[in-house]
Amino acid sequence: MTPERIAAAEEFGAELHRLTNEIEMWQTEKNRAAAASFCIAQDHHAAIVSLMKSTFYSSSFALLRSLFEAYLRGLWLKHCATDEQVSAFFRGGEPPKTMVAEIESTEAFTSGVLSRIKKKNWSAMCAFTHTGGLHLQRWQSQDCVELTFAPEELEECLNCAELFGAMAGLEIVQLSKSGANGFDVLQLMKKRWP
Repeated sequence: MTPERIAAAEEFGAELHRLTNEIEMWQTEKNRAAAASFCIAQDHHAAIVSLMKSTFYSSSFALLRSLFEAYLRGLWLKHCATDEQVSAFFRGGEPPKTMVAEIESTEAFTSGVLSRIKKKNWSAMCAFTHTGGLHLQRWQSQDCVELTFAPEELEECLNCAELFGAMAGLEIVQLSKSGANGFDVLQLMKKRWP
């Protein structure tokens, strides 16, 4: 990663944080659970940027699955979970295996993009999280064991982190008591991805 790309990622993260921090929302258990999930996703996003800056690429890739899961769980808690399911989740329960299908049955997610992302990338995300073969391959050069991540792979990891961090931020803003729609976050995303 170039210093310029890392600086741009840090700037994007700082602006996203400014737009999504200290949002006043209705204090329901459902809102608090969803917001916590989205905040965790944003923490993972920030951690990925920090790890990339320090060239801890393996750890950056390992966090992608956690970021994606935190975002999905936040969506499920916000848009799908019953009050009973939210309470059970707080007590250590798990979301249903149909979580993505339930999310995609809501109006905002009927395009199926989440299930396509999961279907296409889940195996690789798991391999990086659990030190699978794909991860081990990125530590093999012709002559020794050393980092061999391709620049385009690093860019893809950072792009995914930024995208899901921003999407989590958008969901947080939409929990606001003010009824904000997240226009400022969408503008930040359009600036980042014209």
